[in-house]
Amino acid sequence: MAQSAQWKVIHIARSESNALRLVAALEKEGFLARTRQVHRTLSPEENYYEIMVPGTEAMEAHQLLTDSQLLL
Repeated sequence: MAQSAQWKVIHIARSESNALRLVAALEKEGFLARTRQVHRTLSPEENYYEIMVPGTEAMEAHQLLTDSQLLL
């Protein structure tokens, strides 16, 4: 039985709009990416979001965000 891909958090973004911007940049370069809300009771713009990619792509995806200066 095949095991599903392990997702790894590469960054925690403040606000849904920032998280979606980072995911869009990753997807534009061909990475699989998704977000997960950290807190259940905060509004989308006050919340934090985990940016996740498959573990095998984590280093390259993080490097892309860093090189693109999207994490500043």
